[in-house]
Amino acid sequence: MHVEDTSDFYNRASASSGSSAAATALRNLRNKKQLEHTLYLWYFLASVIGFFTFVRVVRYTWEKFALSTEDQPSTQLEKNDSEKHGRRAVRASALQRLAWAVTTGFRITFFRWSVRVAPGCILSMSEITFICIYITVNLVLLFVDTINLLPTMYQDRAALLASSQLSLVVALAGKNNIISWLTGVGHEKLNVLHRASARTLTILLWIHAIQRILSGLPAQFDFSHHWVRAGATGLGALTLAVILSIRPIRNAAFEFFLVAHIVLILIFLICAYYHTKAVEHSTYIFPAFIVWGLDRFLRGCRLVWNNEMWNSKHSGDALVEPLGQDTIRLTLRRRGVTWTPGQHAYVILPTISRLPFEAHPFTISSIPETVNDKKERDLVFLIRGRSGFTGLLRRHASKNAESRVPAFLDGPYGSPPNLRQYSSCILVAGGSGISYTLPLLLDLVSANQRGEKSAVKRVVFVWALRDSAHLKWISEALLRALTNVDSSLVIEPRIYITGSDRTIPDIPELEHEPRNRDSDASSSEKKDDSSDQLPNYSSLKLIHGRPSIKKLIHEEIEAAVGPISVDVAGPSSLAESIRRTLCSDLASPASVLKGAQPVTLHVETFGMTRK
Repeated sequence: MHVEDTSDFYNRASASSGSSAAATALRNLRNKKQLEHTLYLWYFLASVIGFFTFVRVVRYTWEKFALSTEDQPSTQLEKNDSEKHGRRAVRASALQRLAWAVTTGFRITFFRWSVRVAPGCILSMSEITFICIYITVNLVLLFVDTINLLPTMYQDRAALLASSQLSLVVALAGKNNIISWLTGVGHEKLNVLHRASARTLTILLWIHAIQRILSGLPAQFDFSHHWVRAGATGLGALTLAVILSIRPIRNAAFEFFLVAHIVLILIFLICAYYHTKAVEHSTYIFPAFIVWGLDRFLRGCRLVWNNEMWNSKHSGDALVEPLGQDTIRLTLRRRGVTWTPGQHAYVILPTISRLPFEAHPFTISSIPETVNDKKERDLVFLIRGRSGFTGLLRRHASKNAESRVPAFLDGPYGSPPNLRQYSSCILVAGGSGISYTLPLLLDLVSANQRGEKSAVKRVVFVWALRDSAHLKWISEALLRALTNVDSSLVIEPRIYITGSDRTIPDIPELEHEPRNRDSDASSSEKKDDSSDQLPNYSSLKLIHGRPSIKKLIHEEIEAAVGPISVDVAGPSSLAESIRRTLCSDLASPASVLKGAQPVTLHVETFGMTRK
């Protein structure tokens, strides 16, 4: 029913039946419209989830197809490029290049262009677009068919639209939710949508409350009734939770925010139930409790399974090792736990944290390899000690080197990219971002050793660190990987020391020279524009100074013979510089049409990965 139709309906009822009949007709029309628009909203949300589920299926199918066509006949290869680079260049049809160009333009527009919306908060155009569409849809459904914006028509509709989406807001915050399962988008990437939807719902509820007050509260709606007081208390708790979630406040006191957020949202949900029960709409609140309870149940099951809580002989501890002044290596040996390189997990250290149930997320910097006959695996976490929980852990490690503490593991979580479909991979890390890129490299090397199907022929591994002492974080794992890599996979490691200290710690030499050492060393000398180089340690190229990321990426794009993946983890300034580089002419849709290889960007900032 359109706005004009509802007005005519109301006018006819008023003229024929008097004011009482008109009020009844208006009330019936209002109830009908608010239920209809709530249904329309969920049609919209379901279509969005369905679309991204479809995209995930198509992407998964394409990745399998790309790997299956990796070993194509030599007649389909460009001979000149193959001889020049020692790799096989895939010939792409005009139609395929057009598809790549369109995809590249889409990625640049929606994922690589970003806007700083607040200090320390950068959103991509895709996130901004989705948030704006979501808010617009809610407001349109709120105000359409309201008979010249008559408050009676939308004041309760605002509350109904908000209440119906509580389960969505809770699901977007959960570590285990059906949205992640269907779309393949990890919970950490959905968090920005969780905050946007929660703030939109808060606005809708305030519209409901303010219009109720402005229209005058009849006797059955005054504050003498417990359900009205419950509504006011719930809205106050939700508003305070939203204020505490503002990034500067959240970052300044994360532990306090975490506990306060859980308590305030629990108060809001309980009060919302009692408030809506009086008007027979509590059925909208139950799903939120079910979604929250299911997430907690699944997390509890993971805790029991990962830590073998039924086994009294299982140690359930973690090895704490200090690495430098502000870095800790935390190692948990567990049986039956597997993960995908690039995923993260939540660690609970009850004797370290202020609250025994605090769970803190960290990227797993190891790959799932069996270490003994018990089929146990080591989950290694590289943790920078700053404030809060990590500061407590740093102080413990400095006083109790190589000690063991009780530990519980919840996870893994996250949806890292599958790099095996790309021809070249550029892994760039700054500081502790090595926790994300190192397992990606180790996984590619492991696949190469086992002869698993992979299109990757070249990996450029870049790590920029301020203190050379931090080389101890990864030296053993990296050198072992470089030793065992097969000649079919070329790895070029570049370690940049950006601090003033030129002292290099003792690094164990390789037991034997890797088969691609010469090509790596010569390539590094040609491509690195820094003349102030530190000594070489086996195949590691140690360079004093900052990397020229733009030059490095441009050279790799020019030499690539297949699709390229650029993966970056580290400070936001590093990620932004790479985004700008990949928006330049060399990585533009026009370049792809002319023969350049398409580039996919994955940015890991723990909380958001953009492509």
